Amino acid sequence: MENNNSAFEEIRVHLAEIERKHDIRIIYAIESGSRAWGFASPDSDYDVRFIYVKHPDAYFNLGKAEDTLEYYPAPEMDMVGWDLGKYLKLIYKSNSVAFEWANSPIVYRKTDEWVQIAGLIEDYFNPKSSIYHYYGEGAHIFKANENNSTISYKSYLYILRVILAARYIKRHSKVPPMLFSDLVKDNLPPELKTSVTEILALKARIKEKDQEKRYTELDAFIREELPELKAYAESLAPGESKDITALNKIFFSAVIKDFRGLSMNLEER
Repeated sequence: MENNNSAFEEIRVHLAEIERKHDIRIIYAIESGSRAWGFASPDSDYDVRFIYVKHPDAYFNLGKAEDTLEYYPAPEMDMVGWDLGKYLKLIYKSNSVAFEWANSPIVYRKTDEWVQIAGLIEDYFNPKSSIYHYYGEGAHIFKANENNSTISYKSYLYILRVILAARYIKRHSKVPPMLFSDLVKDNLPPELKTSVTEILALKARIKEKDQEKRYTELDAFIREELPELKAYAESLAPGESKDITALNKIFFSAVIKDFRGLSMNLEER
């Protein structure tokens, strides 16, 4: 894949292959990971994620119901998809990864069905569970690197991204943007921006796993911020239970879209 245009075309070809092989419809496909966050390295993989609908027959099967597809067409590319039912359940639970997929700036496929879904999913966003998610992810990565004299800048940026996403939620009580640059604008203390700018420039030239020098000021910020975010999440009310009816209707409509001969009044369903 020599450039973005050729990569996009190759990914779209693979999406069509997946549809034919598994008898599904892909209603939304995006890039996740460092490329979507805006801090890819020269050797960064393509992390393609997609949402699909199976043929209706597959939903009326008492056997094991598969809700995840994995496809690895090349060493530098992985493609993982979730069944729409699984995705909507995760939205209902305010799963942060599900919201990130919805906000990716790199979109390979978007259908009218997805536009309908995207118009209502933020109604299910829960600040408490999302901040907990980002705190846990950041704490896990930092703990694994805390005592090392060097660190990969991929790890640094991953930790900072989730902290800034949580700070954004704390400030705005809504789904944070996906691009790291958008999170940095209003959520990173000004005195740290020079260090982060330097790391971003270096990461664009080095390999993903290269170990580099640490930044004392960033380590101090991370150590201070993580427990504060945890305490803030604990202080929040759980949030009201949401009505799942709208998600059920979208799921039902998507499943029966291509099911010929189905005789029922959809308005009464």
